[in-house]
Amino acid sequence: MPAFLRRLDDEPDLNSVIACKMLAYTWVRTIELRHMRWDELDGDRWLIPAARMKRERDHLVPLSRQALALLAEMRSRAFPGCAYVFPHPDRPDKPASENLVLAMIARVGYHRRMTGHGWHSIASTWANEHGYSPDAVERQLSHAPDDKIRAAYNRAEYLPLRRQMMQDWADWLDSRKNEAQAGEG
Repeated sequence: MPAFLRRLDDEPDLNSVIACKMLAYTWVRTIELRHMRWDELDGDRWLIPAARMKRERDHLVPLSRQALALLAEMRSRAFPGCAYVFPHPDRPDKPASENLVLAMIARVGYHRRMTGHGWHSIASTWANEHGYSPDAVERQLSHAPDDKIRAAYNRAEYLPLRRQMMQDWADWLDSRKNEAQAGEG
């Protein structure tokens, strides 16, 4: 993973790089990210509407400082009046293609070794190994509890814990990349 993160810095397609990093920092699915709209963002939170979610319920995503910095970069590059954070390069009225991240992953040499959705597994493993509440981890991944009765009654968002978890995760990712770069010098 550190080598992959370092390799992203050499990729000239900044939109693809930012999209891949946003997948890492938010744990969302690629389709949710590609359809991200500016009007869904409120401060350090992103509310993905139920209509775009696999489980068909709104999903609130706390945003780390790193994710907010990437969004500020995308805002500075945005087409005037464009609703999408990641618009199609030729049609700003449409979201980016599903190849936005996959093609970039192949270009940097990680075809069949990494996918946009691969961040789910890496992040979940990290969070569980670092002792975060399984409920908070699963809510961040937008998963419903296996226990149908618990799922019906537990509407907790675990937002304070998820906010801390996402910031700790983003800091950890950055530290892995920084340590790998220091080892090269």
